[in-house]
Amino acid sequence: MKNSISLITFFLFVLSASGQHAIPEKSIFYGLHENDSVTIYQCHVEDATTMITTASGQTITGTHRKSTITEKFVLRLAGDNYRVDYYTSTLNVFPNKKFSGLKIRERPYWEFKKKATYQLDPKQVDYLLALERIGREAIEYDFGITKYTTNQVIIKRRRNFKQLVIDGDHVFSRTLKDAKS
Repeated sequence: MKNSISLITFFLFVLSASGQHAIPEKSIFYGLHENDSVTIYQCHVEDATTMITTASGQTITGTHRKSTITEKFVLRLAGDNYRVDYYTSTLNVFPNKKFSGLKIRERPYWEFKKKATYQLDPKQVDYLLALERIGREAIEYDFGITKYTTNQVIIKRRRNFKQLVIDGDHVFSRTLKDAKS
């Protein structure tokens, strides 16, 4: 019941803001300029089957299990449009043990690799704004490092940041499938 209420609330936020881009002054996204950027990190749990391809070309398939996924998005204003550079981190059993350190500084050994650049449509921008609005501030119990780690987002702009727990299964990268590269 709680997840269905969370889902309904989330989509009401997206639909109510759709196309308006009424960014509140308290938002980290507020007042974004042409050469400015906002970095968004999202860590979430996914059901996955691990597949490894060896140097000789052999494919080894692992068991089905839950893994945490860490993604990075760098949002920029380009004229009247928003563009996002999409990065993924290397697969690790618990990649978000590094996640709490993102408040301070991203480290090279986190191995983010750029995958694509997308131009966002208004609904995708609204989705990011909704994530910020529905998220609750993370507390110490949210930093437990297990395969059941909560869906979390860190939104950073210069030295200003928010670390938020997102109830439900709201993952920004899933909205990028239909975006133009």
